[in-house]
Amino acid sequence: MFRFSLVVAAAIVFPEIGMTAEREMPKFDITAACRESGAVETSAKCMQDEQAARDQLAKLWSQFKPSDASRCVQIVTTGGAANYTELLSCLQSAMIEEKPKDPFGPTPVIAK
Repeated sequence: MFRFSLVVAAAIVFPEIGMTAEREMPKFDITAACRESGAVETSAKCMQDEQAARDQLAKLWSQFKPSDASRCVQIVTTGGAANYTELLSCLQSAMIEEKPKDPFGPTPVIAK
């Protein structure tokens, strides 16, 4: 009982401890994703694209909001083999949607 209380107290005082596993980039089976993709591209091209997306996600993962990461992982893991290209697209879309919009619209181009 004491050990459980200590863990709960630590989670309250240091909430980032509980978030560590949650903030880890998911590990997907690239081979299964390419096998189930039904894409026109070759298996080798699919594997290459998935590895490139995985590498890019690994570099950017800490920059994504946890709520976006969680939502996108849930989306791509629902039904069928999850893949990194869809996860990357989802997270990039989330970043674009969150950019503040200029209330005055785009800056006009003045010709000389």
